[in-house]
Amino acid sequence: MLREYEDYLRGKGCSPNTVLSYLNDVNQFLKDLNLRPDDYVTSADIRKWIQQMLHPDEGKPFAVSTINRRLNALRNFYGWAVEQGYVEQNPMNGIADLKTADEDQETIMWLTEEEFEDLLHRMRKMLAHSRGVDPEEKYRRDRAIVYLFVYAGLRVEELSNLKLTDIDLEMKRLRIVGKGMKVRTVPISNILLAELQDWLAFRAEMSKKKPHVAASPYVFYSQRSPKFSVRGIQRMIENYSLPNKKLTPHMFRHTFCKWMLKATNNDIEKVRRLAGHSHIATTSRYLKDSYSDLADAVEALPKF
Repeated sequence: MLREYEDYLRGKGCSPNTVLSYLNDVNQFLKDLNLRPDDYVTSADIRKWIQQMLHPDEGKPFAVSTINRRLNALRNFYGWAVEQGYVEQNPMNGIADLKTADEDQETIMWLTEEEFEDLLHRMRKMLAHSRGVDPEEKYRRDRAIVYLFVYAGLRVEELSNLKLTDIDLEMKRLRIVGKGMKVRTVPISNILLAELQDWLAFRAEMSKKKPHVAASPYVFYSQRSPKFSVRGIQRMIENYSLPNKKLTPHMFRHTFCKWMLKATNNDIEKVRRLAGHSHIATTSRYLKDSYSDLADAVEALPKF
């Protein structure tokens, strides 16, 4: 049954990482409740699992974002199982995502302008410590990646798969192949254009020295591979984290959406198209004022 579900996900055009994530979450649910894929499952079982994650016997509680991701995986799996006739009732009916406080959501979703400026400063100051890594090469590559995340809103899989032929510097646009093999075009701002021109010029020089770079069709490569993998990008971003704030590629995508809403005066449809969201409800969550926005509003009160 799970093998058929895996084939279904691949047939939909889901990326290998998405397929693996869905299967891992479904398998974790089955393992935690000692169930088989075709067992009869009720909403009570789902709620029991949620409570186990919120109040585990050992270790820390799971983050709300992790629990909601797992619930989404089950929602997808059981929706498919009902359609295929494997189960009669969908146990996810009536199960809503957990909600979190504004302050908690704020710390994991996006960067403020000050935090992004601080990140760029830290990237410039940090040197590569790994043997065989050129500090200048790493800095230029990492900086270009961060700018693409923040100024184009790419998903990490989209950035890893980005090819040289997807960049049109003359027309100032990016061709991005997103989830489900959906293609979107994102304009390149002047700020991003300068960063891309700088990286591509440097990359051209490196291709003269490194055969695997010269043979690579991808915009970003690693030290030994012609393609910078998803996990490699994730580790690179995590290495720039602060003790009190872990950085992730998706946090930069959230930053793009948040900043773009502000730049467009909350034009949700524009941001939805740029980010490649299938549903406008996904984009609308960024309309919520950030904690710093609320703090600025309080400070703007009359002073006596």
